[in-house]
Amino acid sequence: MLALVTGASKGIGFETVKLLMREGYEVVSTSRSMPELGDHRFKLDVSNRDEVESLINKISQEIGQIDVVVNNAGFGIYGSFLETSLSEEEYMVRTNFLGPIYVTKAVYKDMVKRRSGSIVNVVSEAAYVNSPFLLVYSSTKAGLASFTNGLWVEARKYGIKVSGVYPGPVKTNFSSHPSFKGREITPKFSIEPERVAKAILKGIKTGKREIYVPSKLKLDPYFLKLANVMQDITYRLVDKFSL
Repeated sequence: MLALVTGASKGIGFETVKLLMREGYEVVSTSRSMPELGDHRFKLDVSNRDEVESLINKISQEIGQIDVVVNNAGFGIYGSFLETSLSEEEYMVRTNFLGPIYVTKAVYKDMVKRRSGSIVNVVSEAAYVNSPFLLVYSSTKAGLASFTNGLWVEARKYGIKVSGVYPGPVKTNFSSHPSFKGREITPKFSIEPERVAKAILKGIKTGKREIYVPSKLKLDPYFLKLANVMQDITYRLVDKFSL
């Protein structure tokens, strides 16, 4: 099976490529800088719709049909909304939110025709707990969560699995953006990116709508579930009665 992974140069994406290759998948890895690992490696800025569509066409014509998509590419900007750069925030919205939509749109019709496929979006616990210093980042993840949940409803009718993976703090280069100025996001509670990669593999195989990957505190997903206790019922009703 052919799997496409975005944001594959390091962190969660890199570990996902490693795991999928060990599991026997043929992996296309992409990122803004050339990935080091993958059966096929390409530079791709997911915020650029034309780039996304061109690469998906190239893969389909020269390598084969895409069976699995892992939308992992994304980054964060830290700071007060009063002070952060609007141009950088616009780029973050295109990368974190529109990027997964561009990639999914480019593969979705073919998956529908084949009545098979898996799409996993790497969201974040920040989708449900917004920080004033990660305001737009959290908002992009909230939008991605909503998109993923709605797509889960529609795609089930066509035999396509859709999952959202919700990590807490992860030991990656997330804090490398200059806006963090050396700040770390709760490093003592962070988990290894390999754990998120395993959750992504679970999403590929099961199509579970939401998969939480808790921090070392262990409690964070349960607080989220408590805050969203009616959500699962709501989406199952939508799935049952939607046209």
